[in-house]
Amino acid sequence: MKLNVKIENINAEVKNQTLIIWSKTPLKILSSALLNGGLVEANGIINVQVPEGSGSEKSDMHWSGPEDFLVKAAQELQLPKEKVVGLMTAAKMKNLVTFTEKYDGVTLTVFVTAGATVAVTAGEPAASKSSQLQKIGTINIVVIVDGNLTEGCMVEVIKTATEAKTVALRELDIRSHFSGDLATGTLTDSVAVGCTKKGEPIQYAGTFTILGELIGKCVREGVKMAILKQENIYSKRPLIERLADRRLSIETIISQVSDGKITKHSPKYFQLQKQLELFLSDGKIARLVIAALRLDEDLLKGLIPEKNANTVDPVAFEEIVQTALKKCSSYDFLDSAFNKSKPEDEAKLGPFTKCVLQAIVKKTQSNII
Repeated sequence: MKLNVKIENINAEVKNQTLIIWSKTPLKILSSALLNGGLVEANGIINVQVPEGSGSEKSDMHWSGPEDFLVKAAQELQLPKEKVVGLMTAAKMKNLVTFTEKYDGVTLTVFVTAGATVAVTAGEPAASKSSQLQKIGTINIVVIVDGNLTEGCMVEVIKTATEAKTVALRELDIRSHFSGDLATGTLTDSVAVGCTKKGEPIQYAGTFTILGELIGKCVREGVKMAILKQENIYSKRPLIERLADRRLSIETIISQVSDGKITKHSPKYFQLQKQLELFLSDGKIARLVIAALRLDEDLLKGLIPEKNANTVDPVAFEEIVQTALKKCSSYDFLDSAFNKSKPEDEAKLGPFTKCVLQAIVKKTQSNII
């Protein structure tokens, strides 16, 4: 499948489940690639879809490590290994997304493949737990610029692309597999930027430049579209799915809001379960739960203002809250939030969310005859 790059002397295609970007003249490439990573001159970049089960499970009989795998892939494509920068992904090549932008005589094309199966938040203890994973998702971003980028500018391209990727994950409310916090990437993301070296040197590609703005736009939309195609994750997905991302199943919610007093052996438990699912599918209730989750996230991160001396009468405060909730319930908005997971692989409800869900469960119970 040929791809329209719109850059002279550069061709791109998907062949044998591999994205191949090839230039007739060498490109300057900076990358975190597994094959020929770092700052190099090379004619091509490949992004290879690995066989299902390769890596952690190593079920593919030919798997001998990522670099050897990529060398073999290059050889099978009849590409000289020393002239190729190689990335790999478990995402399907049919879900590849490309965006092209032009400005002031400079053309750039962004290629994105993305899977968010094992999202992670930078700075959390994930490395020690990653060996237990059976499947790993990867976000790979390739940026090709028809221009003469300085080395410092190439670093800025990677910085801008990474920032845009994180924004895309935030806008999808994708959560860390390990903590439930807002994800910043996956365990094995890669990024590569290549330039044709044509024209006057370009020194900057940060978010304050037109080049950086266009890279950010392409990456941001590209990551969201690629994840939608690969994982069917979209920003306005049902509340039940958003709760599941936080390891909050219906069973967990019922158990925690009742402090363990309602179990599967309780009378009419399954009827309660179905009614609760119905309530949580309501748009107004979903908004209230999302708002509570957001409050708990801010509380956990220390973003709630400290207590001051009481200046408002409690009755007045209650009236304000009730009025605000009624007003908010009429607005069509959704916010993302976070709940920290427990070691036993389920989330713990925060105080705001627990109060809201207790009220919902209580109302649900009153509806059951």
